[in-house]
Amino acid sequence: MAFSLTDLKKTARTTPEGRRIYPYQIKDDRYTAAIGYAIAYYERMVGRRQREFESAALLEFFGDPRLARGLVACLGRSYQWHAPTIDEELGAAAAPLRAAGVASAAAARARLYTHANAHHGGIILPQERPAAIAALCADLGVDIAPRSFERALLLDHEGRRVLRRIGPEPTVDELVARYNYHSLETALVHAEHLTLTLRGPVWTLLRTVHNLAQRERLTYDLSTAPKTLFDTEMTLVIHGAKDALGGYARAGRRVVRVLLRLLATHPGTLTSGVARVHLGGAPALVVLGRAELKVLGAPPAALLADTAWEADGATQLQRAWGRALLSGKTHGWRLRRDPEPLVGSNALVLPDFVALRGRERVAICLAHSRAGAAALVRRLAECPGDALVLAPETALADGKRAPDLIGYHETLADAIGAIAARLSGAARSVAGETPWQTLDRRVAEEGFLAEREVAAILGCAPAEALRTVGRWGAGLHVLPGVGVCAADALDDLRALLDTQPLARAA
Repeated sequence: MAFSLTDLKKTARTTPEGRRIYPYQIKDDRYTAAIGYAIAYYERMVGRRQREFESAALLEFFGDPRLARGLVACLGRSYQWHAPTIDEELGAAAAPLRAAGVASAAAARARLYTHANAHHGGIILPQERPAAIAALCADLGVDIAPRSFERALLLDHEGRRVLRRIGPEPTVDELVARYNYHSLETALVHAEHLTLTLRGPVWTLLRTVHNLAQRERLTYDLSTAPKTLFDTEMTLVIHGAKDALGGYARAGRRVVRVLLRLLATHPGTLTSGVARVHLGGAPALVVLGRAELKVLGAPPAALLADTAWEADGATQLQRAWGRALLSGKTHGWRLRRDPEPLVGSNALVLPDFVALRGRERVAICLAHSRAGAAALVRRLAECPGDALVLAPETALADGKRAPDLIGYHETLADAIGAIAARLSGAARSVAGETPWQTLDRRVAEEGFLAEREVAAILGCAPAEALRTVGRWGAGLHVLPGVGVCAADALDDLRALLDTQPLARAA
């Protein structure tokens, strides 16, 4: 989540090596009180409408608009604006609307537009609006006040969104750590190239670099290459790439991921670095010294085993999870690879995956040794948010099993059942729901329901379930022969269907 360039607070200096950029870092207690006030203000606003939110007050309180906008962006990781559902907004009045196929603001507007075209020549004048909405409610067979239908029309309006907190209340130290990381990240994602000096087992390092560059579709070269088996130092250049508009940000995000993964896999091996960046003006340099590497989460050298990073295990898990998702074995949890890092007050962790279901998010990290698993558990304890660590059973057999550790035997695919069970328990039903309300809620929470689950909820044969949803299920997307999904899951499921052929029947 890099800041926009207009929100990046920085200083620039001219040196003999060229123009240097210094992204601003909060290093003292100057803004502690202001940050505490901002957190308290967000806490007071939880559950209230966006139209009541006074963002200008925060900007004035910090005194520096760029710093304030950056901190507000960091608060966005803990607080989000939520568009209320029709049930949350209307309560008991939502049931007849749902029964009439009006389950969202878009569906309500579509019915009103159809009514306007049929009875008012496409335009409903202000003085005609109450009578028109009352007539529409009568046509739908809905016995509710026209004012309630008016509220349903505006469910997704920006001013009606409600502030929600995600996870625990952030601390001042956590917010400072997020700001410092994202400030440095914002400069690095605009890198034309990144030059790193590495000292350690260079052949293992080189294998990691090659695997990461291949995974992120980047090129690299060695300006100082090892010449013998006993060399311990090399200089690596990772190249970004211009996009169609001449910027570097698209490839730059992948450059930052390579850097973070390299720091986590081989701690203590990066001695220095410099990035040539383009921030809208003349090219400039960003130097990575000891302080910058600490912000980027470089752990102490003794924490992790010195082995090369490999993508095979994560790729196998992603493919196996896709097949399990289509078979309804993941309780609706979807995996997304290469998520944003988790930033805590004293640690930074780059997860391999994030598991998603509705508004729920759980980070998943892979470890390949006992020391690596223990180190990840310790560092994740200092980061906000839920997380799981996967490690081979052989690495955990003699150690005390932490509650957020999951072991696997032969391959990561063996752990899918345990992961899904740990992510969530059995699905719970809500008393008093109609089958259609249960279906809408389950799809909203889980993102996807297999055909047989849809049939069980609606109480019909599997062969009729998807046909019924396609005809009467407003706002639900039907995947023929597979199941029903939410709008935000449609692209992910299409990608899985394209890359994961269904198993042939025996």
